[in-house]
Amino acid sequence: MSSLKDLYQGNKQGTTVSKYLKSSAPGTLGSGIESESHLKALTEKQDYFLPPINYSDPEKFVKFGSAEKYYKNAFEFIASDYPYDGSGFEKTDFYNNINPLEKYTLEVTYPRSTGFVSIGQPYTVSATNSSLYDQVSTVNYIQVKGGPHKNTKFNVAKDRTSNLEFGGTNGTTVEFFLKKDALITTGTSRKMAVLDLTNGVSTTNSSSATYGRLRIAIHSGSETQFFVTMRSGSNGFTETAIPSTPGQITISDATWRNFSFRFNTSTSVPTVDLFVNGTCIETGVTGSGAIGAVTGTMIANIGALRQGTEGFGTTAEGSGKLSASLDEFRFWKKARNAEQIGRHWFTNVEGGSDKYDANVSLGVYFKFNEGITGTSSIDQTMLDYSGRVSNGTYVNYSTAVAIARNTGSAINQLSMESITERGDPIVRTNNPNYLTTKLRYEQSGSVYDGINSARLLNHLPNWIIEEEENNANEIVALTQIISSYFDTLYNQLTSLRELKYNQYVSGSLSDSIDEFPYNDRLIENYGIRTPELFENADILSQFFQRDEQINFDQQLVDIKNSIYKNIYNNLTFILKSKGNQKAIRNFIRCLGVGEEILAFNTYSDDRDFELTSSYLSSVSTKKYVDFTGLLNQSDDDAVVYQYYDSSNSNSVGLITGSNQLSEYAFSLQSEFVFPNKDEQDTLSYSVPQVISSSLYGFHTPNIATQTSTDLTWKPAANDYGLQVYAVKSPGEFAEVISPDFKVRDAFFLVKDRAGNTLLSSSIFRNVYDNERWNLSLTLKPKKYPFSNGVLGSTVANSGYELRLYGVNFNTGKKEKYFNVTTDLTYASGSAIVNSAKRIYVGAHKTNFTGSTLISTDVRASSTRYWTDFISPAVVDLQAKQVDTHGSLHPSRNAYLFQTASAGVYIPSIQTLALNWEFAEVTGSDTSGRFIVQDASSGSVGTGYEASYQGSVFSPINLRQHTGRGDFFTASSTPVRKQYVYADKLLPPEYIDSNEMVKVLSVDDEVFGTFKKPSSTYFAIEKSMYRSISNRMLHLFASIKEFNNLIGEPVNKYRMNYKHMEKLREIFFRKVRNDIPDLQKYLDYYKWLDAAMTEMLDQLMPASARYASNVRNLVESHALERNKIQHRAPLLKPPGSLSGTNEITGDINGNNTEIGVEGDPSDVVSNPRRRPANPNPGDLGGDQFQEPEQIQAGRLEGWARGFDPDQNFDEIDNINPGGPEPNYG
Repeated sequence: MSSLKDLYQGNKQGTTVSKYLKSSAPGTLGSGIESESHLKALTEKQDYFLPPINYSDPEKFVKFGSAEKYYKNAFEFIASDYPYDGSGFEKTDFYNNINPLEKYTLEVTYPRSTGFVSIGQPYTVSATNSSLYDQVSTVNYIQVKGGPHKNTKFNVAKDRTSNLEFGGTNGTTVEFFLKKDALITTGTSRKMAVLDLTNGVSTTNSSSATYGRLRIAIHSGSETQFFVTMRSGSNGFTETAIPSTPGQITISDATWRNFSFRFNTSTSVPTVDLFVNGTCIETGVTGSGAIGAVTGTMIANIGALRQGTEGFGTTAEGSGKLSASLDEFRFWKKARNAEQIGRHWFTNVEGGSDKYDANVSLGVYFKFNEGITGTSSIDQTMLDYSGRVSNGTYVNYSTAVAIARNTGSAINQLSMESITERGDPIVRTNNPNYLTTKLRYEQSGSVYDGINSARLLNHLPNWIIEEEENNANEIVALTQIISSYFDTLYNQLTSLRELKYNQYVSGSLSDSIDEFPYNDRLIENYGIRTPELFENADILSQFFQRDEQINFDQQLVDIKNSIYKNIYNNLTFILKSKGNQKAIRNFIRCLGVGEEILAFNTYSDDRDFELTSSYLSSVSTKKYVDFTGLLNQSDDDAVVYQYYDSSNSNSVGLITGSNQLSEYAFSLQSEFVFPNKDEQDTLSYSVPQVISSSLYGFHTPNIATQTSTDLTWKPAANDYGLQVYAVKSPGEFAEVISPDFKVRDAFFLVKDRAGNTLLSSSIFRNVYDNERWNLSLTLKPKKYPFSNGVLGSTVANSGYELRLYGVNFNTGKKEKYFNVTTDLTYASGSAIVNSAKRIYVGAHKTNFTGSTLISTDVRASSTRYWTDFISPAVVDLQAKQVDTHGSLHPSRNAYLFQTASAGVYIPSIQTLALNWEFAEVTGSDTSGRFIVQDASSGSVGTGYEASYQGSVFSPINLRQHTGRGDFFTASSTPVRKQYVYADKLLPPEYIDSNEMVKVLSVDDEVFGTFKKPSSTYFAIEKSMYRSISNRMLHLFASIKEFNNLIGEPVNKYRMNYKHMEKLREIFFRKVRNDIPDLQKYLDYYKWLDAAMTEMLDQLMPASARYASNVRNLVESHALERNKIQHRAPLLKPPGSLSGTNEITGDINGNNTEIGVEGDPSDVVSNPRRRPANPNPGDLGGDQFQEPEQIQAGRLEGWARGFDPDQNFDEIDNINPGGPEPNYG
C-alpha cells in the first residue's frame, strides 16, 4: 500500500511541468515553448479527457441533438476560426476551447493538405542579357511585399516593422526546400534567381548608401554553388559563391534539399554561412564593409529578378526565371543559430509573430499548404503562415496552373525514416476536398437524424416546430445548443462509467485518439505506486511529438497513458503472481517491449556452468504467407516461386545444377500451419473447397541460367522435380468424415512430375486444427556423408535414399511425426541431385504461372534449401525453437569425404542456399505480386565472399535466391503475422531457463542431486549484445557445439578460438553491418527509464537479491570470448643448468629442433641459430638461451604440430599479404 508520505506528494504531472519553468524567463524557454501560457495550455490539452468514441459514426455519440448540424457547425467553425498562421499557444488554446466533436474532427476527419510550388513552365528565353539573367517570354514568380499590412501592428521596439527588412545588428536567415530537376541548359536563363529582394532604390544607384539588395541565385556551369548578394550601399556581398569551393553540394539532381543561408551582419565584416539539411557546410564566407539595416519599400520576388543587377543596368522584372520547385520558404529577420536551424529544418515552425514575441523575427513563411481549389484567382495567393499577413502572389498563375501548385511535400519526399509532414487544415471553403468531406458527414448525419427518436426537438409539439419553420428557427437553434451540452455530458458520463473496465482502446483512426489521462490513478487504487513515466523526456518529446532528429508517430502522453492502461488491464494477474518471474515478465510486456529488449536475467554465485541447451518459453511473432482463402477468396491459387529480381544485382532465379553434385545431398524444408476453417461459414464468400493441398516442391527449368525469367519446365522426361502434398482423409477416430473438404485429418505424400507417388505417410488426426508442421524433403547417397572419397562408399554402387520427414510441435512438445524413406537408383537419384531446380511454395501451377494443377489452403513460412543432409534430429530442434535455422555443428566442414569439393572448407551453416522468411513482405502490388528476399544472404561476383566455395557450390550457396509471389489478391496483405509458441535457446552461461524447476525422479529423491548450494541475483537489463547473441544462436541447433568451439584441446595453445571467430565473421557478413552502435541502441530505448524501475521494485520479493534499477549492460556477445593463451609445456633434459625451457637435441645427441612448422618429426638444420654439438654422447645435446620472441614463435609451432584439424588451420599458413584462402 502507498505510504502516508505519498498522500502529501504533489501532482506528478505538475512536478514534471514545473521543471521546464525553473530558471526560465518569458520568451527564453526555447524548444518550442513560447511562454508560460503556452506551457499551461499544452498541459491542459494533455489532461483533457476525450471520450473513446468514434465520432465519425453519429450513432455512437448523438442522442439529443442533430448530427447533421453537429457536423456542419464543426467543419464551418474550424474553417473560419482555426488560427492557421497563429502561434503555438493560439493553436493549442483553440483546441482546448472547442467541444469533443470538434476536437475529434480537427485531429482525425478534417481534410488537411501539404503542398509545394513549381516555377519555370512554360519557359522560353525572349532576349539574352549581358548580366546572364536572361529575359523570358512569360514571367512566373511569387511576389511578396514587406508591409506592414492592414490590421497588423507596427512597433519598432518589438521589431514589428517591415517583414522583409534585413541586415543590421540582428542579421538575416533565409531557408527553403529546393528541387531542381536538371542542370541549366540551352533555352533557359543562364543565371536563375531563387530570391531577389530590393528596397525600392534603382540599380543605377547601386553605389548609393540607400541602396539595398538581397539575392540568392544559381549560375550555369557552377551548379554546385549558390551565388549570394547582400548589399547595403556598396558594402556587403556581390555574387559571392557559397560554398566557396565547388563540388561540396549538389543542386540540380531532382532531389529535395533544405538550404539555409545565415547572414551575420552584426560586425564590421559580414559573413554568410550555408546549411544543407540542417548540417553546416561552410561558415564564415566574408563580405566587405558593414551592412546596416536595410529598409524602404521592401518587395521580394521568389523565382525571378526584381530589377537589373549591379553593374549591368536595367533588366526587365521577371528575368532570370527559376526552373525548380520550392517548399517551406522562411524569411527570418535575425541570424538563427545552428541549433535552431538543425532542429527545425525538417518540421514546420509556428507563426503568430504579430501577437506574440516568441516568433517575432519570422518575417515571411510560405508553407504552400492551402490545397488547390481549382480557381486561379484564389490559388495564385500564397498564404503567409508567419502571422504578419505578407501573402504572396504567383504572377501569371494561369499560364502555369498545370504545375504551379502540388499537394505533395518536400519533407515527405525526402523518404527519411520517421520524418514526415502532417499537413495543415484546409481553410479555403471552396476547396473540393473540404466540400466533399463536409457533405459526406452532413449526409450521414441527416440520415441518422431521420431515425433518431431521442432527438430533443422531436419531443416538442408539432405546432411549435411548424411555426418555427416560418420564422427564424430560433427554437431549433436553442434546442441544438441545449442538446450539445446534453450529448457531451452523456458521452463523458458513459465513458467514465467504463473507465475501470479491462479493455483496450482501438489504435485505429476510427476510434478516439486519446487515452484516459488519469490511468495512473486506476493503478494506484490497487496499492501500486505509479511514478511519472518519461519524466526525463525533454520539452520537444513531451509536448511536440518529436525529438531533435525525428518525428514521433504518436504523442508521448498517449503512449504513457496506454502503458498505464496496459498495466491496469493486467494488474490482477500481476498481483496474483507478485514476487515471481511471471509478474515481472507480465509487467515488461505491458511496457510494449519484449524480453529481447528488457530482460529479466538471473545470475548465480559459486555455480558450475554446463554447456548444454537451455530453453526459455517464449512467443515468436512470425510471418506466414496465407494461401488459405480466409483472408482473400482467390489466394488458394497463389504461389511463391524462385524468380530473378532485376533490381537486385545479387539475385539469381534458380538453384544451379552441376554434374559434379551426384555425391552430395540436398534438403528442402518448409513450415506450414494447417488452418481450422470453422470460421469459413461466417464469411461473405465461399472458401475454396480444397481436398488435396499443394505444399511445396521444385521443377527442372527449361532454361537453366541464373538470370533467366523464362519459367517454363523441361519436358516431362527431363523434369526431375518433386512435389509435396497434404491430402485430407478421415482417419480411424476422425471428428469430421464428410464432406471431404471439411475433413481435418490428413496425410502427406511426395510425387514426381509423372504423378507417381514416391512417398506417403500415415493419416494424422486433426492436422487441420491450426497445427504447425515442419517438413523436410531430403535426397542423399545411402552412405552419406561417406562418399567417393572413402573406399567402398562409391555413390554409383550404393544408390540414393529419398526421405520425407515431418514433425509437429505443440507448446514445446513433440506430439506427432513421421519419417518415410524409399530407395532410388543411381541414375534417377543423380539426375535429381544434379539438375537445376526452381523451388515453389503454394499452389502447383503449370510452368508456375499457367493453369492450376493442385490448389493449396495453408500458411507457409521458413522455406529453405540446403546442399547438405539435414537430419530429423536437426529438424526437431529447428521446429522446437521456431526461429532458428541452425545446424548441430555449424563451423565444421560439411564435405569431408567428397571429391568434387576436395581442398575447399565449407562450414555446415554455409550450405544453406535459400531461406525465405517472408519478413520483409508488406503487401502485393496492383498485379497481385510481391518480391521475396533471401535471408541466407549472398552476392554475385568474383571476390572472396562470392567465390570461396569453389566453382561447384559458390553459384549455389553464395547467391541470393529471390522469389516472387504471384496470383494473390491485388493490393492486399497476403503475409500475416502469427504468434507461435517457441522454446527460445538461451546463450551460454544464462541460468534462467525452463530447467530451473524440475520434477525429481525416484532416484533423485532417494540419492539426492548433490548440487552445491548457490545463491541467485536478479536484474532487469537492457543489453544490445544479448539481442545480438539471440540472433547469433539462430546459427546453432544446439548449445552443445560450444563445447567444441571453446573446449577442443587444440584451442589451448591458440591465441583465439578460431572456429568461433569464423562463425562470427559469417554472422556479421550476413547482417551487413559489423559495427554495433551501442549509443544508437540506448537512444532508441531511452524511454525505459527510472520510473519503470520504481514499479518493478514493488513486484520483487523482499528477501531477493536484485539490482535496484534497470541496467544498461555492455557485455560480450555469444561468439566473442576472451582467451588465455597457454604456453606449451616443454621438457628440460636431466642435469640441465640452463634457464631455457627447450630441448635442442634427442637422446642420441642429434641436434633435433622440435616444433618448427608444426611437424614434431621435422628435423631442421639451422647453423646460424644452433652451434654444433661437441659432445654427441651428452644427453640432450647443446642448449642456448633464445630471445623471447623466437621462443614464442617456436612454441606456437610446437602446438600446431599436434593440431588434428589441419585443413581448418591452413589459413594460418597464409602470408598476410598473399591471396585469400579457400576457406568458408
